[in-house]
Amino acid sequence: MFSPSLTQVSGNASVGATPNTRGRRRQRPANTETLAEQPRAKRQRKPLSEQTFVNPEATLETYEVKSARPSIELKQDGLENPPEVKKELSLRSKKPKTGERIHKGDGSVVLTSNNAFIVSKLPALPDRLRTDATSRQHGTIDPLTGYALNLSQTHAVVWPYSAPTPSPESFVFTLPYPAKNSTDPLPLGSLIAPSASSSEPGLVVVIPTSGKITYWESISSATTLDFMRQQRTGVEDSIPGMFSGETVIQIVNAESAAGFILVFSSGRLAHMSVRDAHGRPKISVQFLRTSLGPSVGGLFGSIRQVLSHAAQGDIAAVRSDRPLKQGERTIVAATSKGKLHAWRIHRGGHHDLLTEFDAREPIIQAIQDRDLSASKYPIESFKIMDFSFVPSVLDSRYSEMSQLRQGPQSADFQHLLLLTSFTGKNICRYNLVEVLLPNGASTESAIVVGMVRPIYNYSTPPDVHALAKPRLYLPRPSVVAFLVFDRAAVIASIARAPDSPDSQLMEDNHILPPTYEDVVDLRDDPTLEIVGSGVEEPQLPGSEEARTHRIKAKNPSAVFLVRGAGTLRATTTDAERFASEKPPKITAKSKLEQAVFFGIKEGNPLVFDVPRELPFSDNEIGDAALELSSDILTSNSPHLTALAPHLENNMQMRVRALDKLMSHLRSLKVDLSRNTRWELLWNAEKLQAARFIWQKHEHFINNRPGDAKKDLVAEVVEFIRNEEKAPRDVARGEVDQLRHFFVHDAHRMNLFLAWAYEVVKYNAKANLDQASLTRLVYEAIEINNGALRDAMAFRKTHLALYGLQGEKMANGILSDNYTGLPAPWTADQYITNNLKRLVELASEWAKENYLPNSPNTPEQVLIQRIRALLPPTIEVYLTAVQELSRWALASENPKYVTIGQTFQATYEADRHDKVVLLAQTANWDAAIKIAEEHRSLAALADILTSQIDSYRKKLEVGGLSSEETAHLEDLMEAKERQVRDSFDKYGKAFAFPFYEHLIRVFGIDAVLEYAGDKLYKTSYLRTKPELAKVSWINDIIGEEDILHAAETLLNIGLAREQQVWNKKIELSLGKLARMAEASRPTSKASASIQEATVNESVADASVDAIDKELAIIKIQDQLYGQIRPVVSVAIDESAELPMAIEEFPVKVPKKYKILSEIFEDGLGRLLRHEALDPLTLIDLLTLIQLKPELKELIPDQFFLAIEVANYGLSGSERDQAERLIWRRCYLREDWTRINNTSLKGDNDIMEVLGTTDLFPVFCVLYANQQSGIDGKPYRRVMPSEALGVYTDTLDKRFKNLDKAYREKLLEAMRWEDKNLKTHIEKHRLEQWARDTRKLAEDAVDHQYDQKTEEGAASQSPVPSRGYGASNGIEANGIH
Repeated sequence: MFSPSLTQVSGNASVGATPNTRGRRRQRPANTETLAEQPRAKRQRKPLSEQTFVNPEATLETYEVKSARPSIELKQDGLENPPEVKKELSLRSKKPKTGERIHKGDGSVVLTSNNAFIVSKLPALPDRLRTDATSRQHGTIDPLTGYALNLSQTHAVVWPYSAPTPSPESFVFTLPYPAKNSTDPLPLGSLIAPSASSSEPGLVVVIPTSGKITYWESISSATTLDFMRQQRTGVEDSIPGMFSGETVIQIVNAESAAGFILVFSSGRLAHMSVRDAHGRPKISVQFLRTSLGPSVGGLFGSIRQVLSHAAQGDIAAVRSDRPLKQGERTIVAATSKGKLHAWRIHRGGHHDLLTEFDAREPIIQAIQDRDLSASKYPIESFKIMDFSFVPSVLDSRYSEMSQLRQGPQSADFQHLLLLTSFTGKNICRYNLVEVLLPNGASTESAIVVGMVRPIYNYSTPPDVHALAKPRLYLPRPSVVAFLVFDRAAVIASIARAPDSPDSQLMEDNHILPPTYEDVVDLRDDPTLEIVGSGVEEPQLPGSEEARTHRIKAKNPSAVFLVRGAGTLRATTTDAERFASEKPPKITAKSKLEQAVFFGIKEGNPLVFDVPRELPFSDNEIGDAALELSSDILTSNSPHLTALAPHLENNMQMRVRALDKLMSHLRSLKVDLSRNTRWELLWNAEKLQAARFIWQKHEHFINNRPGDAKKDLVAEVVEFIRNEEKAPRDVARGEVDQLRHFFVHDAHRMNLFLAWAYEVVKYNAKANLDQASLTRLVYEAIEINNGALRDAMAFRKTHLALYGLQGEKMANGILSDNYTGLPAPWTADQYITNNLKRLVELASEWAKENYLPNSPNTPEQVLIQRIRALLPPTIEVYLTAVQELSRWALASENPKYVTIGQTFQATYEADRHDKVVLLAQTANWDAAIKIAEEHRSLAALADILTSQIDSYRKKLEVGGLSSEETAHLEDLMEAKERQVRDSFDKYGKAFAFPFYEHLIRVFGIDAVLEYAGDKLYKTSYLRTKPELAKVSWINDIIGEEDILHAAETLLNIGLAREQQVWNKKIELSLGKLARMAEASRPTSKASASIQEATVNESVADASVDAIDKELAIIKIQDQLYGQIRPVVSVAIDESAELPMAIEEFPVKVPKKYKILSEIFEDGLGRLLRHEALDPLTLIDLLTLIQLKPELKELIPDQFFLAIEVANYGLSGSERDQAERLIWRRCYLREDWTRINNTSLKGDNDIMEVLGTTDLFPVFCVLYANQQSGIDGKPYRRVMPSEALGVYTDTLDKRFKNLDKAYREKLLEAMRWEDKNLKTHIEKHRLEQWARDTRKLAEDAVDHQYDQKTEEGAASQSPVPSRGYGASNGIEANGIH
């Protein structure tokens, strides 16, 4: 294509011959031998035929273009020998039409997506780059041509980056003048728009250190020249006038001006053209007149440049604007410190300076005014990193979308968007700053600073060793900016925020309301780095751009060349949406979705757990995590497929997603609440259980016969009501309800497990054949046991992942601290209830159908499996019930607390009953193990004793061989040893249930005769009040402890015995035993006198209490003795009480019949020989109406009541009881009649007082006082003192009775009190009581005097009822 002879003139190069202008595609000759004779200027396409594959060279993956000369080592200047240029080309596949952008089915892989953008990996990548992921390289993307360029120190690679094939047509060029050192700056290059004679782009490469330039007019022409051994591969030249140490740092495409701008490290700029005025290849370089670098050349200029270019030429970026006119471009250069320069470049390198202005101060001021965080950084750290021209609007509808000032492109000013930074310690604050730079800017016509948009989510300082500098792209329609760094890219919205009061207030304060912003990060891998980038944007419809651009973008996109990964494209899904009323938002859930669904993809170069401050609270992230976890369980996400032909892979992927979710949250160091952590773990457990069930389903159907493939799993899904399952769209082909359930209803595993029993129960009622029902029972047991056990094991192994490693666990559940937690799914009531029934059903089924000596039929094999699965299933059941009860009891809801109490009782009962039930299926060892694990020591004792008894019975049956007998004896001895070991291991926790079982099964004799333990037997008997009658026997026989036996008997008699006769015997025996023990000589020779005195005092006090109780019993017997003759004629015990009530009625008004009820209750207990409490006995004595003939047989009933109060009560309780006794005694008489003394003589009145119930009470009290029988005198309560007793409060017997009952009794007491008060006030009862007392005392004195005179004072006399004129009173002995 080019002339082989190149002539250098004034540092420029031109072609010696005109290029071939014929079409690049022409028919190749049929004879392949002519290929060597006629060099082809263009490679031509021919149709595929058999001959296509004959030539082996045509089938190579790549072609290599070399010079005609052999490879010779280059000299230091690299110019002495012709360059070796390599070109690699894959076999060309069918190209898309020019301008066609492959989108759907383009082979790209989505790496992440959300509601704002999609990042995908394009498939096209040359094999050379795919295998070379560590070398230094950089490149660029050219959407105009549709090609990407990658440059290393030795090669340039060009390929169509959007091609749909993994190994696209690629062009690999060996650079003619590579750098001397591998650490030298990488070559710079640019693709050039296709010439008129070619549809492929051209390429220009500049070596930064040497300034060598190589230009290929068309990359495809280089391939053709491979077959022209005598020609060179491109136009070459070098940059004239470069300073020593000066390097080219940037090449800027300004092709409308037929050239490029070269940026030098010294700060100088040069215009480079690759075509002459006639469009022929020709390289020329011309330096621009600027103030950015040295202005003089020569030796002194070089020295000055070496010393000062670093300070003068701090150029951050140089960019060219879109052309306003053909043949000219506006170029703007920005230094990192804030100086802006603008030129207009014309074809041929002519240029005009438009403006230069130091914008540092106004930019810094604007940033600090609108970004408060920027003020925290030092001003001297300010830098301009990059900038972009603000494009003109595509359409009028876009004019109001952007926060930038909109308007047509103008030649009077430059509309720029700057990427600026302030740097602190390992942190940067980035801002996007809008600048309008007018031509000829000065202090009078300064620049205008518009929008200032802080970057909130990215603050990593740029890497000084990065292969590519940070880049800013602002594609049309100027609503989204792309910031590209070495290991991350920022997508930042600069669209107008929706109108709201908050946004208006922020705008009034010159602060931008927050808009969309997100960061795409590369994985922490040293080979991964963004080494080049480009931008794709929509074009103006019908424009020249739209016609020439090969990449037709509907929405703005940024394309990245990532070393070690390939080509990535970040595409906004809908640019207009950023400026809508509901713009895309970053939500906590969307961030988690990206990390979870794309973070688990193997080979994804992106990472989603970069520690970065998130605009969400921990609670918001926790709620989003729960929502996402639920979506994963239900496959309710666009990232999850609802079609799962291989369901195991589907569930495995979802398990990985849940694991990734938690690991991502941990990497972000989110402080999740305890509830959230547990709920996330429980969701993962459900999916794990679903996985287990599906695996079992696969196993079941494989083992079922061909005509019975419908297993329990399928039946359960069918039985579950449609309202409790995700709906299926049958019209769309969702006909497999089983797979649909496991894809969409994994969160309902608790419901699934509960239904397993219901399916078995239904089939049992439907009279399913036994073999099929056995299989269903087996499958139900297998699923329930395995799923729950697997879930609990999963819980145990994943506690640390979910941040719950500090929780106290036992048997897969929390030991305590359920407060505030939601209900664990494994503790569902439906699961526990139905699992209990399933255990009972399976146990009964195994007992009934297990045939130990039968052949291994399929049914018997299943029965054996059921028997083997019963132990773990019972253990799982007990664990689930225990978990439910613990959780419910910790609830603040009374309803749940009640449920917890119910299930706690169920657990206590079933940890015994179900374990014993397990032993009944001969699973002895398993039952013992479960009993020990759940501390069911009662069940352990039951099982061990039952097993020992089963061995004993076998031995008693006889008919065994000596070996069998010895074996059984050994087994029995081993179990007895295990019992003894359990005594040592568990102590009384085992011993007490053990003895309870012995008593319940074998009787009390088995306990007294058991010799395997002496430590806990006595303790057990002594701590069981109901066994006290046995305990005192053990004390005497086993322990020889007479004193404790006495204390036991006395304790029974004093506190617990209900039968009065038994009580009398126990107290008597206890008193006798105590007296016998007290009479024994002490065994301690060193016992002190003080100790003996104390023991004697204690013994005396105890004997006194016994005597008082015996005295009360004596009084009760006396009262019973008066009633017994009446009831002795009753036909049975049930007739005694009505007969006694009829004989001794309580005469009270019907309104106060509650007194009768109290009397009848006490009377019934008296007839049943119950030991009455003192207050009940007092009620009987004071309310009973004894006939006169009976009164003579016992001491006065009111005096006996006073004695009961004295023996059985103390303190205020005795005082109140005595007042009640006296009040009822006073109320026995008709004081109205007594007080009416009209026409009565003194003797008549005395006779009446002597017949009252009050008279003998005073007589007995005075007689006892005079004879010294009572240690302290009894109190005589006068009528006024008896008032008010029990009118406000009742005695202790009625404390816990209902309020209505107590109120009725108080009314009765007030009625008694009212009657007494009436007698006092109206019938002079107070005076009559004093007179009666004096009369009684005089009668007693007279009786004593009479007896003394007769010499018969051996017995204390008591006057009889009645008073005669001669004082002739008969004595009545005191009993």
